[in-house]
Amino acid sequence: MAHLNYSVDLCADAYIVNGSAVLLRLHEKYNFWIAPGGHVDPGEDINQAVLREIWEEVGLKVELVGPNTWQKQDFDINKDLVPPIFVNRHAINEHHDHSSFIFVAKSDTREIKPQEEASKYTECVWVTKVELDAMFNNDSRLRQDVYRYASAALDLVK
Repeated sequence: MAHLNYSVDLCADAYIVNGSAVLLRLHEKYNFWIAPGGHVDPGEDINQAVLREIWEEVGLKVELVGPNTWQKQDFDINKDLVPPIFVNRHAINEHHDHSSFIFVAKSDTREIKPQEEASKYTECVWVTKVELDAMFNNDSRLRQDVYRYASAALDLVK
């Protein structure tokens, strides 16, 4: 998509937990650890977008997990979406930002099977809290925000 003027794209990412480990993937372009996720496509809500991105990038069917205090409550005229645990805005370049909805999800498997060609050779790791702490202290590719989000996901899904 061409960016003719300053733009802000909506994105959705999910920190996926299986047992006592959270999934991180090494971003192909920027060479830092992130969660599966990407842009919200036209016509998608943020839950649909994050589930699609997870499926495309790592081939997992997951269940989104809302914050501890959230309970789904649908009404005749609206359907509750699972809320993110964080929302951020970050610059991609001087003309383009992303606003990202950060979700937590749980998976019953750790088998990674990317569905899109671009993700088939992307490095993915499942890390426990102890391993995440060690990564944060020893791997400059693990940014502070990602460490915070991954830690929160591990705390939420026990």
